[in-house]
Amino acid sequence: MKQLCRLLSFGSAAALVAVLIASSLIGSLCGSSFAIDNIYHSVWFIALWALLAVTAMIYILCTSRRASLVILHSSLCLVLLGAAVSFFTSQHGEIAIAQEGAPASMFTTSDGRLEKLPFRLQLTRIDTLFSKGGKQPNDYKAHIIADDKKEQTVHAISLNSPMRIKGYQFCIKGVSEGNLSLLLSKDPYGRRISYAGYFMVFLAFIMLFFDRQSYFGTTLQQLKGKDGSKTERENERGRTFTDKAIYTLFIPVTLLALLWYKRGVFPATSGAEALLLLAFVITVLAVLARSRKEFTHLSVPLFITATVATVTALCSFEWNSGVQPILRTPLLSLHVTVIIIAYALIASTAVNAVIALCSKNKKRMATQALLGRLMLYPATMLLATGIFIGAVWANISWGRYWGWDPKEVWALITLLVCSVAFHTRSLRLIAKPKAFHLFSILAFLAVLFTYFGVNYLLGGLHSYA
Repeated sequence: MKQLCRLLSFGSAAALVAVLIASSLIGSLCGSSFAIDNIYHSVWFIALWALLAVTAMIYILCTSRRASLVILHSSLCLVLLGAAVSFFTSQHGEIAIAQEGAPASMFTTSDGRLEKLPFRLQLTRIDTLFSKGGKQPNDYKAHIIADDKKEQTVHAISLNSPMRIKGYQFCIKGVSEGNLSLLLSKDPYGRRISYAGYFMVFLAFIMLFFDRQSYFGTTLQQLKGKDGSKTERENERGRTFTDKAIYTLFIPVTLLALLWYKRGVFPATSGAEALLLLAFVITVLAVLARSRKEFTHLSVPLFITATVATVTALCSFEWNSGVQPILRTPLLSLHVTVIIIAYALIASTAVNAVIALCSKNKKRMATQALLGRLMLYPATMLLATGIFIGAVWANISWGRYWGWDPKEVWALITLLVCSVAFHTRSLRLIAKPKAFHLFSILAFLAVLFTYFGVNYLLGGLHSYA
């Protein structure tokens, strides 16, 4: 039974990754609606997720009953359950309201049908909000009266601040000459179940950090018993270079700070800005690496990586580019920042892997494998957290916490790929240092495609960053 569940759980996970990669390419060629209707919303795709959830849960109960692991796998099942409930029970659509027109109560569902709300909406006023001295709108605020024939209630709605009436959530889709287009959704159960799953995932990750028998805990203990393989002269050379190169911090920091001051919003809304943030985080990691002899070998390559990222960002940097009003929210800043930190850690793991593979010293390769595992754990935790923050923001701004956009799909692919590294007891091959280093490079290639491939090849709603 245990071996069957092991085979089915890891087999279904591998199949999901393959299907997600293929579906993202199919969506680019045939249109996102084709991929959603024929793959993401198909019975067999849902059944594949269910197979993964059930077999993984049975397998973990057969192999380990530690609270942290059980909570982690249970929370993932809860997230999938919430997604299934949302898929089968939620309602989505659009409704348009004219400021000088009659109250509206009919809306168009996501499949093109007309349905009626249990109340009428009357638009009374739309205010366009600007920043001080700004010419571009920062936000729109609409005032709406809801009438269900028993009482009238007054509501306000703006970008990133939805309106909720009798179980329905409304988000602004567009504003044009006194007309307001709204996205509506009704998901009383699935969203709450998924959010509970998000919280449990985060709680389980924190528990695993302090569990001495967890993947992270055992790796940390093993690393404490290792000595750095470089000589003190080599370490000192790396520290000297780092001390000189630390001034490169000022380039991304200065640009990010000036943009933040100029726009009044954290600069994380374009590919160039995200690259600058990535360069800053990698530089910080390089500075931290120099303080530990086990990590000193990473400081110079990480500074070079940060420099390449900075130069790449500057080549496409647009100083006077505006920020879409919908992107002016702290949730976007938090979402992008957390994911960029995760990407920086995965990049550092890949740099560590390249150095290790170029070394002929097996002892050093083994030690660096421990370093890579130690960095990959918080990277995966932060990547999952960033995805969940993005889901919450998407629900607040668009009324749907997951939409199978190419960037969302590839972030999920990267998360699934990174999670493989923590199953060394079940996948013995990944426990070998050389195999792990090759895997680390593969994980970083997934990150590169998530960032560059989606932006320039697949497009989608997230192609701006």
